[in-house]
Amino acid sequence: MLPASPSTEPDSASLPRIWAIGMARISRSFAQILPRFAGRGEFKLIEAGFEAAANAINQAARQGQVDAVVAAGLNGAYLRRHVSVPVVQVKIIGFEVMNALSTARRISPRVALLGQAGQYPELDTFLSTFSLDIPVRTYQDPDDALAQVQALKGEGIEVIVGSGLLVDYAERIGLTGVLVYSPATIGACIEDAIEITRLQRIESGRREYLNAVLSNLDEGVAAVDASGRVQALNPAVERLLGISASGMAGRRLEEISPALSLDEVLRSGKREAESIHRLAGKMVVVNRIPLATGAGLSGAVLTLQEAGAIHRADRNLRTRARMRAHAVRYTLDDLFGTAPPVEKVRMLGRRYARVDSTVLIGGESGTGKEVLAQGIHQASARHSFPFIAVNCAAFPESLLESELFGYEDGAFSGARRGGKPGLFESAHNGTLFLDEVGDMPAALQIRLLRVLQERQVMPVGGSEAVPVNVRIIAATHRDLAVMVAAGDFRQDLFFRLNILRIDMPTLRERRQDIWPLAQLLYLRIQENLGLHPHRPLSPAAQAALMAYAWPGNIRELENVLERLAVYLVEMPADLTDAQMRRVVGDVAPELAGGAPADGDAESLADTSRRHDAAHIRTVLARCGGNRQEACAILGISATTLWRRLRETR
Repeated sequence: MLPASPSTEPDSASLPRIWAIGMARISRSFAQILPRFAGRGEFKLIEAGFEAAANAINQAARQGQVDAVVAAGLNGAYLRRHVSVPVVQVKIIGFEVMNALSTARRISPRVALLGQAGQYPELDTFLSTFSLDIPVRTYQDPDDALAQVQALKGEGIEVIVGSGLLVDYAERIGLTGVLVYSPATIGACIEDAIEITRLQRIESGRREYLNAVLSNLDEGVAAVDASGRVQALNPAVERLLGISASGMAGRRLEEISPALSLDEVLRSGKREAESIHRLAGKMVVVNRIPLATGAGLSGAVLTLQEAGAIHRADRNLRTRARMRAHAVRYTLDDLFGTAPPVEKVRMLGRRYARVDSTVLIGGESGTGKEVLAQGIHQASARHSFPFIAVNCAAFPESLLESELFGYEDGAFSGARRGGKPGLFESAHNGTLFLDEVGDMPAALQIRLLRVLQERQVMPVGGSEAVPVNVRIIAATHRDLAVMVAAGDFRQDLFFRLNILRIDMPTLRERRQDIWPLAQLLYLRIQENLGLHPHRPLSPAAQAALMAYAWPGNIRELENVLERLAVYLVEMPADLTDAQMRRVVGDVAPELAGGAPADGDAESLADTSRRHDAAHIRTVLARCGGNRQEACAILGISATTLWRRLRETR
């Protein structure tokens, strides 16, 4: 929205409100000069003096009706001491005194000059230098001024030069009065009053802005001067301490709460950070900060933050940190094994990490596809940016769309206020890992293809695309080429994903790694579970592990080993081979019958699927049919469980 055009007419509310105070002669001078300043302020002429004028000014100031006052002579000096707004006093300069005396001498040679004590410091030198016989008298108050005028009349003086009050007194007793103030001087004082008001309003605006900032802070803030007296308290301090700030200004802070004293900081000038206190039943974090200026220590600031707010922020940070820590905990060196297929995967991973091309990782479930994806990310130039993983089979279509692409405020019922960035935006400059991409709904395949082509994301309900710089690593256990031929996966998306290809080997294809990997995992499991003493796997267990086809691959191997570790911790250490075989049969019945270790790939795959389904059904039976509990034990999603059972139905 464009700002409104500025008005050429001044806003009356923004004009300075200035009162000119004077009686008789000075009042007439104000009346003649004020019209020159029309449009630059709201001016009011008050024909009053001293106490009456002060009362009127203070009452108007409380109602916000006056910003500054212009007055002269004794009246101005009195008002400066008795009103709450700035008073610009009309001052006398030497040239104007000379000019007024010259005017007076043209009227009569019998001239006298009256002024307040010290008002004309250079006049004696001037009069003596030019041999001028002009009496100069001073007065202290209005009564003294009248007495001096009467005395001068008795001495034969005919013309009095002085302020408006003196001119009024002179004319009242039949003398001639000459005002010592020129129109130029009075006009300059009005200019000063306008400028003072402008500066006051700038400062007031700054204070209001600062107060608005402090009022909207959740963090409590209190400021004291150099003597430790409160200058400001924001509402958060009132809330945290359970007090009202009314009447707190000027009190010492320790009178309000001894635990919050700033005396030590004011003495030492050193900051005290993050001390913990219990105040009004709440745990708060307190910071004490000295305020130093060029003239030295001018005060101190105290900040209070409720510990609960810090805990909430800490939880959010930990959640994000856990996501990132989990996302980058693996490197390519974590792909354990010496079998040629594993060596090839590591070699390709390092080579693919040097470029930003899209990678498609194939392989059965549990072969370590995400470990490889994280390893590629860690070895790439994007390693310091986010690695975000999403399982495309774990979300309903509508939810997956909003997770991937984000959404705008009000995009759908239940949408978070303000919208939410999607995973593409969250992974900006980093890597987005799309696991089980073969299970992505057809409608989202089209949107994903567009993102890969345009490198822009359109949030749900949005109208403007958001540019993203993200590397895509996709993974699937399914044969995407077969799915393309069957019409279940878009061909153009397949070509976009299948640029750099890596196929993760199954445990059947790397049999030489099964036993070393089992030993490594078994030791790690015992350490993670806190099982002591650590005991190695027996030859009987080795035989059972090596004879099985491992349809669930490394994930299934790890699950079986964890079951064995928990079961064997209470068993004697010197089990015979026969006893160990019985234990293995009880703990992992899927291993008891073994599996073809050789044969063609199709035979092994069929056997793997059968054993996988049998194992799932065994776990399901143990869980009383609770699929959620079974998925947690098996380490697979509900979608994967349903698919494996369906494939072997």
